[in-house]
Amino acid sequence: MKKYFSLLFLLIIIFSCSNRKSNDYSTEGKEITIDLKSVQNVSLKIENIRYIPLETTDECLIGRADKVLIKNNRIYVSDFNKAMALFVFDMNGKLLFKINRRGQGPGEYISFNDFDIQVNQDIFMLDHFGKKILVFDSEGKYLHSVNFEFFFRNFCLIENKIYLSHITPNSGKKVADLAVYDMENKKTKFLLEDEKFLYPIGFTSSRYKFYYSPNNTYYSPKLSETIFAVFRDSFAPAIVIKNLPVFPKNLLEGAITVNNPVLRSDFFERYNYFLENFHIYETDNYISMHYLIGLNSNELLYNKRTKMAYQPNSSYFIATGSSNIEGSTGIEFFSVVNFSSENKFQKQILTTREDLKNWKEEDNPVIVIFDFDM
Repeated sequence: MKKYFSLLFLLIIIFSCSNRKSNDYSTEGKEITIDLKSVQNVSLKIENIRYIPLETTDECLIGRADKVLIKNNRIYVSDFNKAMALFVFDMNGKLLFKINRRGQGPGEYISFNDFDIQVNQDIFMLDHFGKKILVFDSEGKYLHSVNFEFFFRNFCLIENKIYLSHITPNSGKKVADLAVYDMENKKTKFLLEDEKFLYPIGFTSSRYKFYYSPNNTYYSPKLSETIFAVFRDSFAPAIVIKNLPVFPKNLLEGAITVNNPVLRSDFFERYNYFLENFHIYETDNYISMHYLIGLNSNELLYNKRTKMAYQPNSSYFIATGSSNIEGSTGIEFFSVVNFSSENKFQKQILTTREDLKNWKEEDNPVIVIFDFDM
């Protein structure tokens, strides 16, 4: 009898463990539908907050952290304007090296507009005006360049493929919203060539259109209710947001006749219609995203466990000092903070956090990593 109960107890333990392992909240290969009419408001509990002040020296002065990636236990920070350089830090915020090669010679760039990290840790940097991507090794040594016959604004790496956004030849007329370049056969395939993806819209809410999370890379065309996931050999709808107030077609057709790009952007922002989805980042438990209607940015948080979407409050600004989620480590989200001792919420953080005790006014930006409990 004792052996029987021992065996039964063991089976219960094994069955329980197998059930826990079977929980799969991954969204890979699954299309998520979010209906704005069913979105609920929610208060967030912020936890596991930690700050990483980035080293500040004469060799490491960042005007603005335009794009940040955390990969391979490194923090990659780009400044596209003031420094026009890529800074690489360890996970304690110590500068390892920077790439700053402005010029028109071999291994140099005229402009710096985007970057990504290959699986072997090679660094790819976009020179938009030079119509090329420069490739550096994991320590910043120049290797070679990939040249193109057209302009594009952003890119991302999926193994031996380079996905490109907003494709325009020398004429300046957009011919595709997305393309994929195969580094092995050196051929480009244009994607998203339908008319609805080619409207010449000047506005943007983000400097880049590919959003990186460890399990997914998302791509979001303007005016599209559909957010795509990008894979090695394909891309597919990943998230669809229903009941967005979309632009009427006749209004769109009138807008594109405005030749002045500034006036055209003003036209689009004047109306309370949907413009784009942006800042789409994912952890094991959540997907965070924004959508823009007119000039109003709205945040959504999708809970992968409950399969529900929520409109969160701004409590994480008070808790962390950050106002936008700007990336994912897979387990947690991260953002970038430019602290000011004059802001009462940020001042309270500065005076109470041990990892910010040595912070000085010039010590910006600061990386903040955090999680939600909802």
